[in-house]
Amino acid sequence: MRRFGIIGLALAAAVFFSPVSSVASDDPANPVNRWIVKFRTENPVSTVRASDPSVVIHQLKAELARNLGMTKSVIKLANQEAIWAANAVAVTATPEEVRDIEQLANVEGVYPVKYRKWITDGENPQPAAPSKAIQWSVAKVKAPEVWEKFKVDGSGIVVGHIDTGIDAKHPLLAGKVLLFKDFTALAKPEAYDDQGHGTHTAGSICGSDGVGVAPGAKLIVAKVFTKSGSANDEEILKSMQWMMDPDGNPDTNDMPRLVSNSWGGSPETTASGSFFFEITNNWVAAGIFPVFAAGNSGPKGKVGSPANFKQSWAVAATTNTDGLAYFSSIGSTTFDGETYVKPDIAAPGAGVVSCKVGGGLVSNSGTSMACPHVAGLAALMLQANPKITISEMREIAEATAIDLGDKGKDNKFGSGRFDALACITKIVPQTPPANVVEGYKMALETEQALIGKTQISPLAAPMATYMIEKAKTLDSGEFNSLRNQYSSDSTVTKLLNQAAAAREFERIHY
Repeated sequence: MRRFGIIGLALAAAVFFSPVSSVASDDPANPVNRWIVKFRTENPVSTVRASDPSVVIHQLKAELARNLGMTKSVIKLANQEAIWAANAVAVTATPEEVRDIEQLANVEGVYPVKYRKWITDGENPQPAAPSKAIQWSVAKVKAPEVWEKFKVDGSGIVVGHIDTGIDAKHPLLAGKVLLFKDFTALAKPEAYDDQGHGTHTAGSICGSDGVGVAPGAKLIVAKVFTKSGSANDEEILKSMQWMMDPDGNPDTNDMPRLVSNSWGGSPETTASGSFFFEITNNWVAAGIFPVFAAGNSGPKGKVGSPANFKQSWAVAATTNTDGLAYFSSIGSTTFDGETYVKPDIAAPGAGVVSCKVGGGLVSNSGTSMACPHVAGLAALMLQANPKITISEMREIAEATAIDLGDKGKDNKFGSGRFDALACITKIVPQTPPANVVEGYKMALETEQALIGKTQISPLAAPMATYMIEKAKTLDSGEFNSLRNQYSSDSTVTKLLNQAAAAREFERIHY
């Protein structure tokens, strides 16, 4: 896979997968002879839950290879694109060939590739005055207190971002894009955003000068949606698969720890056997946390999809007074015969000020704007405890959220508007020192896989600084135990020696 080394979701109407009998396309550039063949999954990776993501990727590839081997006598079609992350393949075929494929015992379904609108602008974007002040939405969730008290700002954490692209030259985003890939027909090699939505949402994740919740985090960006906010199913699936293995080598530690998704469709977009459901489930199995905007259908609508999957963290939008934004979609959700509460958590999403393409700031509204705030929270949690699990992240963040609306988790606010300070305050004391060391090692491995050796270390160096600062807070017994645990690791030993020198300096002078 080629490597590119640069450092308001609104619900579309009637978005759904159609069976072969109702083929349609509203995009003249995407003819109806493009199909996605979804295979039956015999060995789902959810039964593995491997700590090593490479195990999951190898299993997914093996499952697809097995299915293609069983069907090679029938599926000999042009322009095959393997989508192993969803146990599917995209092919070009005639309706007659599709009917033959449908008869295969291991084929779950054959679906026409559809082009549709997944993203629109929020509530009338408005220019915002230049400011170095912390934006209200970031202050509201108490992110600055986390930066100050715990020295946690998302450093060392890679966040995936699927959107309309990014203006990587924006002063508040400069140096924060590790990889960029354009999945649209333009296929440009350099990062860009011809719509603005992606630059705004990226700013809320990690923008500098008080714009982003986790200004120390870095991004892997997939541009999937065009200037109109549209994309076809194949492009989205390939971008989601890319997030699982950006460098094309399943044995390297290069995937982001979470993906921010400010896009979606109506709840009818998916069925229990759909490829979006499977690929999102496989993200979780591999250790990628899926954060999705809940949707902008308002109180008469329902949480969109893929946000309505159980494994997705669906984000509602709140106002500056902690009210529910009038456009924020509500629950409950019924999926695969089960009804449960959605959304899961809430964040500021009305009148959010963030980055504008070409520089400057702009105010926008939507659950698209709420979603990246929660992605930023996840980055803070992962720096505080790099070994924290997805289930632990959800549990702690929701338990420490500000309960709004009906008592307990409800179908408007979920568990409430998140409180970054309360969340990180709960995580830090519970985090073993070795977890922070492992976080540094993961950052180093990811950096080496994504960008190789460079003069500037965007991931490992900030995480090393954090590790040294954490080591300084340990008592003598804890510190010596940590040094003994990593005595055979020369890189870690070097950093712990620096921490020891700093500890001694502080003992003498303070």
